[in-house]
Amino acid sequence: MPSVHAYFNKKNVLAAKDQAEGSHRGQAEGQRRGQAAAPVILMVSGGADSMALLHMTATEPIDLGDGAGLVRVAQERLHVLHVNHLLRGADADADQHFVQATCDSLDIPCTVLRVDVAKLAQERDGNVEEIGRRVRYDAARELAQKLCAEQGVSRQKAKILTAHTADDRAETFMMNVMRGSGMSGLASIPRHRGLIYRPLLDYTHDQLKDWLKARGLDWHEDATNTDTHYLRAYMRHNVLPLLKARNPMLVQTVCKIADLMTDEDDYLEAKAARKLRLITLRKSESSLVLDALKLSSTDVVIARRVVRIVARQLIPEAWLESRHVDAVLEAVAAGVGVANLPQNLEARVRLGTVTFSFTGAARSAVAAAAAVAARSAVGAAAAVTARSAVGAATAVAANGEPAATLPAAATFGEHLAVPGTLELADGRVLSARILPVEHGFDVVSYATVHSQEWLGESVLLDAHACGVDPVHGGSLWVSGPEAGDTMQPLGMHGQSKKISDLLGEAGVPVESRSMMPIVRTNIRGHVVWVAGIRPDERVKCTQDTKQLLELNIYSGHKPFERSQ
Repeated sequence: MPSVHAYFNKKNVLAAKDQAEGSHRGQAEGQRRGQAAAPVILMVSGGADSMALLHMTATEPIDLGDGAGLVRVAQERLHVLHVNHLLRGADADADQHFVQATCDSLDIPCTVLRVDVAKLAQERDGNVEEIGRRVRYDAARELAQKLCAEQGVSRQKAKILTAHTADDRAETFMMNVMRGSGMSGLASIPRHRGLIYRPLLDYTHDQLKDWLKARGLDWHEDATNTDTHYLRAYMRHNVLPLLKARNPMLVQTVCKIADLMTDEDDYLEAKAARKLRLITLRKSESSLVLDALKLSSTDVVIARRVVRIVARQLIPEAWLESRHVDAVLEAVAAGVGVANLPQNLEARVRLGTVTFSFTGAARSAVAAAAAVAARSAVGAAAAVTARSAVGAATAVAANGEPAATLPAAATFGEHLAVPGTLELADGRVLSARILPVEHGFDVVSYATVHSQEWLGESVLLDAHACGVDPVHGGSLWVSGPEAGDTMQPLGMHGQSKKISDLLGEAGVPVESRSMMPIVRTNIRGHVVWVAGIRPDERVKCTQDTKQLLELNIYSGHKPFERSQ
């Protein structure tokens, strides 16, 4: 989180930055040219909002929300993704052809994915809206990875743009109020998370329609947007108009609240994530054990978030109501008890621990599903995608002909910039940064304590030994294990060991080992760190270490907050 000074002096800071960079325009221009190949994927349905996004991005400067301000996106970077959910018959096909024709007129490539979302929701006993959302985002991430692989750029440089508006944000806020959401839900739709950017969040739906009308541009109306059977449509047509009648600035007011909630939610989430790491005793794909005594002494605001984070780690789509969270914490306070949670998850408190695990046959089912997901994620270097989820779903190229594939990258291997972050196929994130060492500082002891505190999921290494320039940074290579891979595990005094044996000793299931990220000095270089398990002896900190390289692996969209 930024300081008060940084937060309230954004304009001054940006102005100073612009002035400072003015003398380096040639260098900056070169950098921009170097980034030109990174794809910008527009998610376009054919409705007014997404058509405004398409035309704005294609014809004029736009603020992507990445801190660069208003920029004109090079046309060669643009790529449109349209997902036909097959829910509205001929109308859905008409939307598809309309989007394709518009892309042809703008000379922008378009990829279409046809998915029977209703059938998929029935098979999964899920909500059509939620399944459709997952399909769209999975398809966008996979397309980003494919395009980045083709263009030889890191996936982290790609951007996926959605056309969410201020109205969407207000609707989501009110929907979450109805559901009894906590602060995370009231933060509503974030402006940026991972590869996803939402540059239209400051526009209303009516403003975007006026923008299109002023330029003589067309769009298609989705009839389901008026079907109040869906909660969002009900909120849009039945609830918000009544509130706007009393407060015409309701949408702007709600968006301001959402921005404030986002700042506070991010801060508290980082605090809770750090606390979770400190009190975690054991974890696996199907269970997680916490120190109940330490959790019971934690501030209740943070403790509630810890419980929710644990549930999300075990079940990404888990939705805990307040009563579920309270049931867990009541058992923790009592020192004994069982709390039954959604989707066959339970929290059992006994002997100073609280164990989150699945009940009965659900435990085996979840473990098997996790293994399948891991194989899918790593085998294709991508998380479970819309295509794999649907099975027979057909990708359609811009010309309307079936496309053979919408594949992920052929290999699992990417550069990790130092400093920088790298999103892995399974949703985890690797991060790297350089820390200076003050004269007289006991760096060896500090590195040991740091690793213990973070359970091996954050390590401090000698930057120079890792081949990283302390001043200019550099990059490391991250890939899956390769046949015959060896390393010199820390603590074995220079003895070599096969990485396959190391993973086995660490209890990593055979079916999950191929997804383990191995950090190397370069593509052909030696191993620096088996992420989350063991660093290499050759890069350990010594009393001669002048610069520290901090490597972290974590779940979620940002690193955990660390004390310096």
